[in-house]
Amino acid sequence: MKLPSYQTLLQLGLTIFIGFLSFSTQASLPFERHTLPLPKLDNSYLSPAPTHQKSEPHNWTLHTIKIPKFGSLSGALDSAGIRKGVLFQINKIPHSNLLTQLQVGDTLKIWTNDHDDLMKIVYPKNHSTTYQLDSVKDGFKIKIIKKKTDIKVVSTSGEIKHSFYLSGKAAGLSAKTIMALADIFSWEIDFIRQLRPGDPFKVIYEKKYIDGNYIGDGRILAAEVTTNHGIKHSAFLLTDKNNKTIGYYNAKKRNLRKAFLRNPVDYVRITSRYKPKRYHPVLKKWRAHRGVDYGGPVGTPIHATGDGQIIRRGWSKSYGRVIYIKHAGKYTTVYAHMSRFGKYKKYQWVKQGNIIGYIGSSGLATGPHLHYEFRKNGRHIDPLKVKFPDAGPVPKKYRAKFIKFSTLMSAQLDRLSTKTKLAKNFE
Repeated sequence: MKLPSYQTLLQLGLTIFIGFLSFSTQASLPFERHTLPLPKLDNSYLSPAPTHQKSEPHNWTLHTIKIPKFGSLSGALDSAGIRKGVLFQINKIPHSNLLTQLQVGDTLKIWTNDHDDLMKIVYPKNHSTTYQLDSVKDGFKIKIIKKKTDIKVVSTSGEIKHSFYLSGKAAGLSAKTIMALADIFSWEIDFIRQLRPGDPFKVIYEKKYIDGNYIGDGRILAAEVTTNHGIKHSAFLLTDKNNKTIGYYNAKKRNLRKAFLRNPVDYVRITSRYKPKRYHPVLKKWRAHRGVDYGGPVGTPIHATGDGQIIRRGWSKSYGRVIYIKHAGKYTTVYAHMSRFGKYKKYQWVKQGNIIGYIGSSGLATGPHLHYEFRKNGRHIDPLKVKFPDAGPVPKKYRAKFIKFSTLMSAQLDRLSTKTKLAKNFE
């Protein structure tokens, strides 16, 4: 083997020496950090399917139709130029009632193709639910599209300054929540006569959002109203295992709802009270008036004042359209002079608050009003003076849950300042 020459070895040594000097010089320089762009990560397999809808085919025509008074799906299809037989096809498919039971003011979006065939209907029922009909190979199909509703729990408090309603608005409460609060305490507090300026109130309630947009208030979770400068009235929501509302109870586990509503109608005036003797305006003679008359516009809803069974529903010469409801075997309530009945028939069971009819002037009546009677074991009692029985307390199987929840809510109510003007997030 031939050995390298002296000149070759000298050149190799110089090359190594220069490289070493170069490395040493660079190593002594200050350290620099550079951010290099990373390659785009393909993680489409991790992402959910896109929520945006494809645009409709170019040959489809959109018809936006608002349902008028006495309007229907049939009329909407006619307005879109769709042949009559299509409605018959729709009525044959499952859940067709979702599109046929329309209300005044509802808006339908209807798509047709170049031949005026129905291709699609979109019916936004409310903020969270949309019904959609699509043309498929063998006819039509209806699906229900639901958006997720996010719930935020917030709280507010304030003091009575003028009316309860205006004081609630000043504290940031919506009209819906103010009315719900008044309803919860309707048997505990007379909101017209009992509240005084300076009386505090506190509320913890839900707010509902879809896609980050506020759509309205949810349920009241807990509330406290102080009257007569010191008497506290509390309310706590009780739900079942499916989060359905059972009712509202106070800190002592007593139901805030009575077995009967005080009045069967809302926001109307009393035109005649319970009297042993009253001059009848139609019969023109003195006779007992064993009930209370509530005057109001024709069509004002009438509510069943308690849970019970309709034992009579029909016509009476004096009472006109009348309903009798039996409650707990010994109580009977009577609702007379209706303009029309509600959906409940004879022998059906109704719940407190169900609409059983509407104010009218049928029978012997000089004007539109509801004649309401309350009887116990067949004996007439003044509905405005009777002491109604309480509804049941917290059911035994829910007591541990209620105690835990009401204790937590009580602590949160205690933290609230009555000077708060706007709702704040619950923590």
